[in-house]
Amino acid sequence: MQVIRFLLQTEQPILATSLQGDPNSDVSYPYIPGSMIRGMIIGRYFRQKKVQELDILDLTIRRLFFEDSTRYLNAYLFDSEKQHRTLPTPLCLYKEKGDEDLKTVFDSSQTDIEDRPESPKRLEKPFCWIDECSQLSLYEIKRWINIHNQRDRQKGRGTEATGEVFRYEAIDSGQTFEAVIFCDRDEDAEIIKNLLEPEKEIQNSEKTDRINVWLGGSQSAGYGHTTISPNEIKSTDISPNEIKSTEIWNEIGINWQDRSERKNNLTVTLLSDTILRDEWGQITTEPERLVDLISKLLKTELKLIDTYASSTIVGGFNRKWGLPLPQVQAIAAGSVFIFKCPENSLDPQAVRDLETQGIGERRVDGFGRVVLNWLPENSEINAEQQVIKPNIDTQPLNDQEKQIAQDIAQKILREKLDELLIEQVSEHSPDKKQFNLVQNNQLSRLMIITKNALNQMQAGLPNDQPHVLNSFIGKDRESSQMSKAGKEQLSKIQMNNGDPFDKQVREWLNPSNQWIQLAWRKKFQANYFTNEDEEPAIKIANQPPAVLDSSLYREYTLRLILGITKKMMKEKNNA
Repeated sequence: MQVIRFLLQTEQPILATSLQGDPNSDVSYPYIPGSMIRGMIIGRYFRQKKVQELDILDLTIRRLFFEDSTRYLNAYLFDSEKQHRTLPTPLCLYKEKGDEDLKTVFDSSQTDIEDRPESPKRLEKPFCWIDECSQLSLYEIKRWINIHNQRDRQKGRGTEATGEVFRYEAIDSGQTFEAVIFCDRDEDAEIIKNLLEPEKEIQNSEKTDRINVWLGGSQSAGYGHTTISPNEIKSTDISPNEIKSTEIWNEIGINWQDRSERKNNLTVTLLSDTILRDEWGQITTEPERLVDLISKLLKTELKLIDTYASSTIVGGFNRKWGLPLPQVQAIAAGSVFIFKCPENSLDPQAVRDLETQGIGERRVDGFGRVVLNWLPENSEINAEQQVIKPNIDTQPLNDQEKQIAQDIAQKILREKLDELLIEQVSEHSPDKKQFNLVQNNQLSRLMIITKNALNQMQAGLPNDQPHVLNSFIGKDRESSQMSKAGKEQLSKIQMNNGDPFDKQVREWLNPSNQWIQLAWRKKFQANYFTNEDEEPAIKIANQPPAVLDSSLYREYTLRLILGITKKMMKEKNNA
């Protein structure tokens, strides 16, 4: 038996469409499915052998592409710095709700109920790695979101009948994934390794440095280009007669001898979606079927104690048929099952066979991957969030391109501020019951003056000079230019924080107030939306970032006041 491993570098976004999202969007899996790897290998077989169709009756063809003796595992995110293939995050790992630093996670399978977090929340990061020191590293892929509109094939543009707008959420370019292929027969492994050799170019008959392949959907629309480096293709012989059992390669990098010495219960973690059938041949996600199957394969009696699992819908697409595969339920990757197992009852060879062969249906496409006793026997695990830098060779920008990048950053900053503004207007608006405490003429007066202040700023009012709203509202109630009735009515309106409306407006207009910065940090917690001082900043193509300056702050403060006033008047009139 041999294991073939190679790295896939995404040169373009990849659309490995899952069954998520609404009908007008295609959302990609966070990994490259094993079925895509198999399809890519079949395509290279066509070109190398110069055939149009596969002979399904050929035993070698069946072993290579259609039977479970050759298994094409999902290509998961690869950490080039630490040189390991990440794996789906186990569903038994939780964090304390609101803990964004994520320094510690809790393993519910090892934690007593009274010691668990008060507000547990599952980890959002889809991939992880556990090193030899039981340190948990969490990973997340970068996605590429693009909007498309359907075009009429004859006119080449969208029409009223065929012009729907749809969205693609794909795997972004510049990321590295590691694919793994298990071959039960050494001769099959040699065929696949030959298929991964660089093809000769037509012009000069010289081998290329990298293998160009296309994966996924919409390949004619700028998606799917991926490269494989021949120097990074690795093959490992894991036959029992060729290698010691303590040195056998596996997906988690921990030998069974080290894992078998643990004192607690036996844990089974699914490293990919798993499709099971019950005794009547029907698809099932019931844990009892998993218990029976694993007990049979391990040749021991297991008792299920606890389950941390989820189900999902899986499908696929057959390019030969031009049709989608049937959609069926599966137990989701990352599901964890806790078993009571008789001591010293597990045969190392049975464990090895289970982890190399997998369980269930469609194992040829990487479904049904399992691992035993992966997680450390700790109720609390040290964790860190990893950020993988994109592997893209960048070229210097000219002056025009630099300006375009800065303009894009400025537009994105304004879009984010607009999102923030809408939320803040809703959050700070007073209760509807108080709207009758103020007359429409007072609200209209405030709206007109706020609009005039915005016009002053657009006309070039220096940031260090007060605008008309500063003078109208005043530094306090005594210095305000509002009428006596206006002062009384606006002071009666209580904001959500308990302050009078006029006092809250004065606080927002105070240059030292940081309502935008506070709301920004709360909404956008990603580091790439802030600078070193945790101030709002958007950076594109390593150009100077678009930042929140005093002019933008004054503008959005006025728009916040205007938005709340408009909302009060509109809802007051509609009451």
